Amino acid sequence: MNLMLSEKELEKYEHLLLNENMLFELNAIPQMVVNKDRIIIRANKKFIELFGYSSEEILGKQTLTLTPSKEKFEEYRKHFIHTKEGIIKSEELEYKKKDGSLFWVKLEGNPINQQEQELFILWSFIDVTKEVHYREELKRLASTDPMTNLYNRRYFNELVQTIVQLDIRNTKATSVLILDIDKFKSVNDTYGHKVGDDVIIALAKVLKYSVRESDIVSRWGGEEFVVLLPETGSSDSVLVAEKLRHAVTMLEMSAEDGITFHFSISVGVSEINYNEEDSLESAINKADKALYEAKESGRNRVKLFTT
Repeated sequence: MNLMLSEKELEKYEHLLLNENMLFELNAIPQMVVNKDRIIIRANKKFIELFGYSSEEILGKQTLTLTPSKEKFEEYRKHFIHTKEGIIKSEELEYKKKDGSLFWVKLEGNPINQQEQELFILWSFIDVTKEVHYREELKRLASTDPMTNLYNRRYFNELVQTIVQLDIRNTKATSVLILDIDKFKSVNDTYGHKVGDDVIIALAKVLKYSVRESDIVSRWGGEEFVVLLPETGSSDSVLVAEKLRHAVTMLEMSAEDGITFHFSISVGVSEINYNEEDSLESAINKADKALYEAKESGRNRVKLFTT
């Protein structure tokens, strides 16, 4: 039996497949075709399933319909231009389904331009939402303290070095606060370690919601925390520290048998002296010395490092 097809027979099958759009419609990968204005002119079955639109709802619409925002639509334009110019590469981008839910796809485009006709681009989509979220979760676990969800010490050091270097170039002030819970051992001994953990978590929430988005808060270890205040001089940073100290004194904690209690913090403050080429480490050491002074002078107070 001859299992080979002649060239003429192959041409017949190729013509049949192309005419019926079987290669496009039955492709297991979601695909769409857009014109030079980024208007969707074709969409296969898998694409319809992925995005949730019917053919009637999506055909003739600009790809803006699929992007989370106008800003993203403009940002994605560079991928369209690169593909149009023949630069083929995969990109992980965020898109929007009909129901408004956002998801991540691995996107690859291929230009279609036959016999000087209008340029079209075939876009292929692979849903990589699970992979992206998994990577994000790994990064979160590597960078945060599991009890408080604040940055951990290692990631704080990595992140802050970049911010400090930027402030040096801009000759802007940067301050550091280091603080811990007064008589924390007594809290553990009196109410138990579970309540001690609750105190740490409560303090972390106060720190997180009492500072600016640009400020960096980290659990340094145990009951100790460090806060970086970019573009903030010593006088303003002392005011921030006093605000945090006061907010903590207003917290009411609960122990067993309905017992309630309050706790306090002491704070050491230092400003990075760029003229003396201070490092982050030296600034934290100075803040730590100021913290020690705050403890020695009665606790529940803020001390600014002075030479």
